[in-house]
Amino acid sequence: MISTRSDTLVGVVVLFETLSLCYGNTDIEKEFLEIRKNLKRQEMEIKELRRENRKLRADVNKLTAEMDNLKNVDDFISARDDLIKDKNISRTIEKTQTTKKSALDDPKSNMDLTRNTRIGTEPVAFYAYMSAPEPNPSIDHTLVFDVAKTNLGGGYNEYSGMFSAPSSGVYVFSWTIHTGSHGQNRFIIYVNHDEVDYTFGETDNNEHDYDSDSGTMVVSLNTHDNVYIRSAAASSTYVVSYASNNLKTTFSGWKIN
Repeated sequence: MISTRSDTLVGVVVLFETLSLCYGNTDIEKEFLEIRKNLKRQEMEIKELRRENRKLRADVNKLTAEMDNLKNVDDFISARDDLIKDKNISRTIEKTQTTKKSALDDPKSNMDLTRNTRIGTEPVAFYAYMSAPEPNPSIDHTLVFDVAKTNLGGGYNEYSGMFSAPSSGVYVFSWTIHTGSHGQNRFIIYVNHDEVDYTFGETDNNEHDYDSDSGTMVVSLNTHDNVYIRSAAASSTYVVSYASNNLKTTFSGWKIN
């Protein structure tokens, strides 16, 4: 009788331990499954980060290529300006040599040679305007007057907006800048890196309210001195200019001596 009870108790204990072990194994399996789930999620996140990293690298390479292209454009413009200057100098030298040869061949032309030498070889003058509005120019933005109606002497560059003096002398410069509605424009007229003159435009909050500001200056320039117009601050409105009517923002200059 006692032996039967003992066997029963032993069986109960063994059953309890077996159930406990099974329950513990179930918890461990759940933990393993959760760990595998987390590892898989992290692996997917790593793959996504790698993909984004490749995309960022591609964007950086693209920006680098664009910067190199911009540098090539600047180099092209600089080379073009130098070529124009050299061409003007060569043209002046050739014209002078031809005139002198003509004077030697014909003594009657000596008087004309003296008069032409005193007056000068070639006039220098330009007049240009912007063919379209310039929306909200940023600070240190050079205005480009892309339509050159007059460019005697080839000193004005319609791609950079800059005038480079073909020869030394006294020059007059004039400009007119139209300001759009609801804002302000501030511009400085530079000779090389020196601020020489200043213009300011401001409009009220009325719709279709425009402002027109003009200026004139007389300066003495050396050969290859540069004159240009650049914004003194970020504009809160746009520069108005239209090629199809008389509302044009203009820049002009001419040599007087």
